[in-house]
Amino acid sequence: MKILKHTTMLTIGGHNMLIDKFESYIINIAGLKSRPTRKKLTHLCKNITFCESFQYSIFKQNNVFALEVSLPKQQLPYLISFLSFHNYSIYQILTPKRVDELLDSEQLYQSAKRFDLAIDGLQDAFIKDKVIDIMNMYANHHEVNYTLNNNYASVTCPQEVFTQLLHTIATRNIDILSASYHAKMLHKARIS
Repeated sequence: MKILKHTTMLTIGGHNMLIDKFESYIINIAGLKSRPTRKKLTHLCKNITFCESFQYSIFKQNNVFALEVSLPKQQLPYLISFLSFHNYSIYQILTPKRVDELLDSEQLYQSAKRFDLAIDGLQDAFIKDKVIDIMNMYANHHEVNYTLNNNYASVTCPQEVFTQLLHTIATRNIDILSASYHAKMLHKARIS
């Protein structure tokens, strides 16, 4: 697995202008252990036209298949929405530095887990209201607890519910920038 990162420069009248910075992301998608699902996803990625110079690969890390993409940072929410509209269940959206945090989507854990969801513009009242409406809709039917910060939603729910929640948010014109599992931190108690 190689990490792709580059910047496109445009020279106009002797002045260099920064066009766009490409970033790599790891997207954990359900069902990628299945060869037909990987083939279908590869075909879909080949036909992406909304982003020039889009690069992708499907790789395997610790027996977990995932999609690695390289694209301009502002194109990531469009890709997440695009995959969601094509009914791919997304479990995580990570940077390559966090590849060791990939969850095995084939092992569904029924117990609630904490996930952090980075949402662009969450400080905007309109977007925040849309997110709250979606969260409350899920909280009425599933065991979902959440808190909202400036750019993050911390969500505690079963893994399967989180993918449905992510799908709903992505298909409602809300830009998702990352989605990660938040492992519990064990603090050592000091006994005196």
